[in-house]
Amino acid sequence: MKRIALVICCMIVGFAAMSQNRIPGTPVAFDFPRGGWKYLETIKVDENTNVYLYSFSRNEVIDGEGDTILPNMRIYVRKNYTKGIFDLVMERYMKNPYQSINEYMDNLPAEGIGYNGIYQDRKDGKYYRFDMIYFKDKTTAFEFRLETTSDTYNDFEEEFAQILQTVVVKRD
Repeated sequence: MKRIALVICCMIVGFAAMSQNRIPGTPVAFDFPRGGWKYLETIKVDENTNVYLYSFSRNEVIDGEGDTILPNMRIYVRKNYTKGIFDLVMERYMKNPYQSINEYMDNLPAEGIGYNGIYQDRKDGKYYRFDMIYFKDKTTAFEFRLETTSDTYNDFEEEFAQILQTVVVKRD
């Protein structure tokens, strides 16, 4: 009976490990605990920087104006980054300004900072809410950002937090 329980436990752990998504060439992994997200594409910004895009796909999301919304996660990864993580935070902020609603430094996968924020898109005029974290592993800097429109944010706030809590630096 103990062997059966051990085999079942090993299978459960194995399936849980299989569901983790690993960022290529890094020890960083994350998961979508509720499922319903899909990988879209990788954008190569330069020889040291990639952006990995995922979108919510469990069901259609409609905002208060009747528009279809695509909640998404963007993972910005910059290798060979020798500056401090707060330098990257400022660089990224200067390219995409936002208003910080909350800042925190607890429960991150490594030393860094997390934000809840809001901004208005100049193209569609909508307000967007997001949760994001910044951290470094050696000389690789990471930005995880999950966002949706302000009026659909309450539907995703808990899910965004759960996803960010799964981000880990795993040394094999």
